[in-house]
Amino acid sequence: MFNKLTGTLLITASSFTIVSAVEKIKWIFICFNLIYVVLAVSVFSFSAETVGRLMLSILSMLVAFSYQCRWCFDASRNVLIQFHGFKLGRKSIYSLQQQDVDYSIIKNIELKEVHNTYKVILHVKESQQAPFPEPISISILLKVKQHKLPTLVQQCRKELMSQGINVVGQFDSVSRKDWPTFSSVPLDQDTVKAFIGIKLFNDPIKLQYPVTLFMLPLPRQYFHQVWASSYISFMAALFILYSSHNIVAAIVVALFGVAVSAVRRKLICDKHYTQGISNPNEIVISENSLVIPRVYFEDKQVRQIEKSAIKSINIEWNWYKAGDGDSTLRQYRRPFVFRVNIDVSHGESITLAGQTFDSNKFVIALSQLGYSATLTQIPKIAAVWRFYILIPMAIALLGMTGFGLYSLYIRYLI
Repeated sequence: MFNKLTGTLLITASSFTIVSAVEKIKWIFICFNLIYVVLAVSVFSFSAETVGRLMLSILSMLVAFSYQCRWCFDASRNVLIQFHGFKLGRKSIYSLQQQDVDYSIIKNIELKEVHNTYKVILHVKESQQAPFPEPISISILLKVKQHKLPTLVQQCRKELMSQGINVVGQFDSVSRKDWPTFSSVPLDQDTVKAFIGIKLFNDPIKLQYPVTLFMLPLPRQYFHQVWASSYISFMAALFILYSSHNIVAAIVVALFGVAVSAVRRKLICDKHYTQGISNPNEIVISENSLVIPRVYFEDKQVRQIEKSAIKSINIEWNWYKAGDGDSTLRQYRRPFVFRVNIDVSHGESITLAGQTFDSNKFVIALSQLGYSATLTQIPKIAAVWRFYILIPMAIALLGMTGFGLYSLYIRYLI
C-alpha cells in the first residue's frame, strides 16, 4: 500500500520500498499533460493533428509514469534492490542503474542527516569489506516535512527490522554531521561523502575527464554569429503568433532557431579551441601529476603539473537548489562546482570551469588520490541558465491553460 503520511514509502506484504524525491517530480509533468489532454478533448475539434498531439501527450505521460528511482527491500528474496530506470509493473523496460545487495552481507543501515539532506548509509559486514568500502552511502533523497519525519523514521525502522536488518540513527542531532554554510572546509573522506554522496557501490576512480568544448566561453566577436538564427526565429514566431494565433507553430519555429544556435555554437567552439589540431582535450589526473589540456590556456600549450608543485586547490561550489536555512523546510540539493582554482609553486594560477567537465567526480578523484584541496561554498546561484528555460516554459504552460479555460468558457457558458 501507499503511505499517505510521508508520500515516500511503498509497503507490500513481501517488500518495503523507499521512493526517491527525484522520481516524484514526474507527477508535475504528468499533471500538466493531463490538464492539456482534458482541455484538448473538451475544447478542440477532433482532427488528425489534434489526435496526433493527444497520442503524443498520452505516450509522454506513460513514459513519465514508468520512470522509477527507488530502493526496494525484498523480503521474499532477502535482497536490497537499487533501481533507476523505466518499469511498468514488474516488467523492466530500460534500466539506467540496477544493483542487488544480499541481506547476508549487510551489517546495519544508518539514518543520518548531512547538510540538511537525509541519507541512508549501508554498512557492510567486516568479512565483506574487501569488495565494498565501508560505509557505502545510498543516495536516497527524501523530501519530508519536519512534523512527518518521526513517522517516517518509525516506519523505516519497523519495516527494516521486521526483515532482520539492524537500523541505527534517526535523522536527529545525534546522527547529524554538518559544516558551516558559506565557508571553507578541507577535502577529506568525510567531506567528499557529504558533499557528493557516494553511490551504492563506489565506482572506480575516474582518471580522464573529457572537456566539453561547447561549455567553454567564446570571445565576444562570436556572440551575434551564434545567436543570429535565434533572433530571426523569434521574430518569425512573433509574426506567426500575431497573424494566425498558432501557438504550437510559433513555439516550434522558436525552438528550431535555438537549436540552430546551439549547433552553430558547437561548430564555432570546435574550430576556435582545436584550430585543426586533433589532440585529445581531456584532463588527466594520477597519483603524481595533473595534465590540463591546451584549450584552457591562451598560448594553447598543454600543462603537466607535478603533485609536489601544487600549492593549493580551491573548489568553489554551491548547492544546485539551495535551501533558505529553515530547518523545517527540506529541499533536494546536490552540489554544483563553479570553478577549480589551482595555484602552482612557480606563481601560475589556473582556473577550470566546473561545467566544462565532470567536476563532481574530479573532486572525488582529488580526495581519493591524496591531493590537498579545499571546498569553498560561495553565495552564487548554480546553473542560472535553467531559469531562462524553465520560466518561459512555465509562462507558456500557464498561457495555454488560460487560453483553454477561456475557450471552454466561451463555448459552453456563453
